[in-house]
Amino acid sequence: MISPTLDRPQAALRSGFFLGDGTVFPVIEHIDDVLPHIAGDNGIYVSRYATHDTIGYGHHLDETFNSAMRRECRGLKFDKSGRLMAPPFHKFFNLGERERVEEIDWSRPHRVLEKLDGSMIHPALVDGGMVFMTRKGITAQAIEAGSHATESVRALARDRLAAGRTAIFEFTSPHNRIVIGYDRPALTLLAIRDNLTGTYTGFEEMQEMAGHFGVAVVRSHTVDGPTETLLNGVRGLADIEGYVVAFDDGHRLKLKTQHYALRHKTLAGLALEKNALECVVNDAIDDVVPLLPPMAAERLLLYQSRIQTGISRLEAQVAERLETLRGADRGTQARIINETLDKRLRPVAFKALDGKGARNAILDILRSATHSQTRIDAVRDLFAMSWDGEDFEIQDG
Repeated sequence: MISPTLDRPQAALRSGFFLGDGTVFPVIEHIDDVLPHIAGDNGIYVSRYATHDTIGYGHHLDETFNSAMRRECRGLKFDKSGRLMAPPFHKFFNLGERERVEEIDWSRPHRVLEKLDGSMIHPALVDGGMVFMTRKGITAQAIEAGSHATESVRALARDRLAAGRTAIFEFTSPHNRIVIGYDRPALTLLAIRDNLTGTYTGFEEMQEMAGHFGVAVVRSHTVDGPTETLLNGVRGLADIEGYVVAFDDGHRLKLKTQHYALRHKTLAGLALEKNALECVVNDAIDDVVPLLPPMAAERLLLYQSRIQTGISRLEAQVAERLETLRGADRGTQARIINETLDKRLRPVAFKALDGKGARNAILDILRSATHSQTRIDAVRDLFAMSWDGEDFEIQDG
């Protein structure tokens, strides 16, 4: 029988970085360890709340995840003093997005885990009490997940927090359906991370601990033959989202089935620009790219990049105009906004003045545009968008 509360690995505590086999996890103790790495317009932002702060990404450009530290910016949680409370999963990519099957060293120890179709949930201590959070914080999904957390789940979560580690779960439910249906609400243990070093607990150790507490663990699939052979056949499967390949050194890859992507309406109809735009606005590009021919994937990613650049440019333009109006009365602000800003950006400026956020207001313009080609054409110049559906051909299988 294992001891429920395990000691932290001491060797890596002050090393600065944990070095795995090709995988680097930066040591993070305080929000100040991260902030210098995310300065500038790179899609990563800090969200401030009354009880905690988060660092995450709203969109990603080519440079968003170009360092180990930035790949950690997928929902890091800090208390109000800046101390790290919980690290969810680091950002890992679809097979084919950064590495193709033939480029991977499959001789490295690894497991093939089922990819569940729900919401990532993790615990954190806030004001002395344990709460559950999604990547974005204490959301409605997190509250719902917490209401279904059994005492066994809570006990394991508390035990790992006491040991300086964060348990990561997937919350699946008939009421939290993404694509795949589930009969009942459940939290399934996916991983356990060390809060300081970022290293992942080995699967066997995690499985033993879950057994001790009576908590369900994500399924690990036995592979008969080369792993790459299995993965090449995954795209045609149905009734599962896909798989995650978890290497012992911490490196991870994901592969979603074509059936899943199609059900997400990401592949169907991409010859129409409004569907391509919907993929960008809904952050669904990752579901599509691994399933596309290289040229088609390149075109879709370029389309996404142009739009994201346009969002950042427009946000900066509005912010620059509002900075000149600081301290002016509302009447003066309204007059100058109406006289100097493109009429399509005026609602963005007024929402920003009301504290609702310019970026979300700009995204609302794009969301509205997805309803028709006419609406897209009306804002095309704002975002420098261009799309040629005739060049977009999706391969089967």
